[in-house]
Amino acid sequence: MDRFIIVSLMLLILGATLCEGGEAICRQVTAAFTCAAMDCEPYMYVRADHSYPCDCFEIERLPQKTKTWYRIETSNGKYGYVFGDHCWAEVPKCKK
Repeated sequence: MDRFIIVSLMLLILGATLCEGGEAICRQVTAAFTCAAMDCEPYMYVRADHSYPCDCFEIERLPQKTKTWYRIETSNGKYGYVFGDHCWAEVPKCKK
């Protein structure tokens, strides 16, 4: 009986952890864009070595390269996209 309760609690905690968004950490100061493409406007800059709430990533397909963009929540409560060459997070792909 005790084993059943412990396993159930562990699964509940694991499920809650996996459903939450992660954090993106940027290695350098970089722009946060309004969408996941270099064509979009940058509207602010994020700090280096600072973590930002991040819930997913998107892929931008270009003719000769694929780029990863992370969707972060900035300090002013807005969402933006940061380029994967400058930032990293362990999050799932965004749902369309």
